[in-house]
Amino acid sequence: MARRRVGAAITEDRRGSGGPAPLVIVSNRGPKDFVWKDGEWIPSSASGGLVSMLAPLARRPDVRWFCCVSEPPDAKRAAAGLFTTEDDQTGGPLPVTPVLLPSPVYHAYYGLISNEILWMLQHHLLNPNVLPSLDAERHRAWRDGYLAANATVADSIKKCCPTARAFLLQDYHLYPLPALLRRSFPDTPILHFTHIPFPEPSLMRLLPKDWRETILRGLLGADVVGLQTQGDARAFLSCCAELLGTPVDSEASEVEAEDGRRVLVRVYPASVDPDEVAETMASEAVKLARPWVHGLMGDLSIVRVDRADPSKNQVIGFKAFERLLDLRPDLRSRLRFSAFLVPSRTDLKIYRSCTEAIYQTIGEINSRFAAECGRAPIDVFYTNDRNQALAAMEDCDVLLVNSLQDGMNLVAKEWALVSTRPGVLVVSETAGVAEAAMGTGLLVSPLDLEGTAVAMSKALDMPSAERAVRLSAFRNRVSQWTAKDWLSAQLADLGV
Repeated sequence: MARRRVGAAITEDRRGSGGPAPLVIVSNRGPKDFVWKDGEWIPSSASGGLVSMLAPLARRPDVRWFCCVSEPPDAKRAAAGLFTTEDDQTGGPLPVTPVLLPSPVYHAYYGLISNEILWMLQHHLLNPNVLPSLDAERHRAWRDGYLAANATVADSIKKCCPTARAFLLQDYHLYPLPALLRRSFPDTPILHFTHIPFPEPSLMRLLPKDWRETILRGLLGADVVGLQTQGDARAFLSCCAELLGTPVDSEASEVEAEDGRRVLVRVYPASVDPDEVAETMASEAVKLARPWVHGLMGDLSIVRVDRADPSKNQVIGFKAFERLLDLRPDLRSRLRFSAFLVPSRTDLKIYRSCTEAIYQTIGEINSRFAAECGRAPIDVFYTNDRNQALAAMEDCDVLLVNSLQDGMNLVAKEWALVSTRPGVLVVSETAGVAEAAMGTGLLVSPLDLEGTAVAMSKALDMPSAERAVRLSAFRNRVSQWTAKDWLSAQLADLGV
């Protein structure tokens, strides 16, 4: 394979500053999230996840961060759907350059393709009621939304940054972008990181041939393709070999692009920032949340913290809790389940249906067991309040993470840092974090309702000494590979 040292080209910014060309971050999501307050969605500085991992880099003066936003006024009329606008994302502590997309383009790119097709496919949500057919509307959305949005992002970057030191591109919204940027920046190092599970060839074949080839060739425009797990890396290599017929070196984890470049395929497990988590736990907001949250949790407690999303598998998790109450009548008066459900993509019908199914399941369980438990056994907090969630994770006996698929699941890693009870992690084998939790958490199949109930029972009965040993081992693993390591490893592989 032809070789070029990644990061060899360090260019100068020609905008007149005379300083080094910027290192450029590009993501769909900006540094602000939304919280529900006084009956409306309010943009607020995001914490945790992608933003917390990129924030240390984004604060540097030599870094520029581009994110996608929807142009008003259509987006403002759709505020209930959490469309993000330029006003939402600017003016915070992390400076960003918003890329304005017409609201129909944003809806097609973000809603109809990124979330309703790619997200569902890559999380193995293949039910026809969840993964829609690719009709004429979806093909238009692919062409006039997803591809158009990526082209607009590439053009905006070229206009704003005539030169760049390197590009760090984020996630499934921007699969075509590496190849588009390669045309204008042929010698600039590019890394694309996918935060969600990467599909095997059998799943990728569910997409039209031109779609999947655009995705793969787009990613091969990068110098480094970053993924969450070794399984994701194997899936990507297999897709390149089987669907593109490109030369693949599995042992070296490399692919030869059509232009002869050597593309590195590397694993960077996403993680958390222990210092940021510790600072948050010492904050006044968490101190205020503790008495109220802990007062609801009972003598024994199970907690889950995740977005209201079909991939998170909440209904089976709650039904496993119901089965636990059937198996263990002795727990009914002592055990509470606190569910922190973060509203997500509320403009999409499948997400609204998911939330309705969750609430219906919770209502049925609470009605059935309220008398025997002395109150409704499940409490739901439908809001994006990280402080409350952290306070609950700190004091719970069990953290349940039973996702169908997860790129990583940073909630489990945050829990490992804050748990004081100590608690026990019950986690799906299909979550990316399962590898780090091996031998410390109790691993379950996400479809195994009975097995999940039994695992929660085992966790609740586990002696405190064993809990402490398991938690300490997991905490050490999280502390040894942090968000800083995640970022530093990528920059090192780019040579910047």
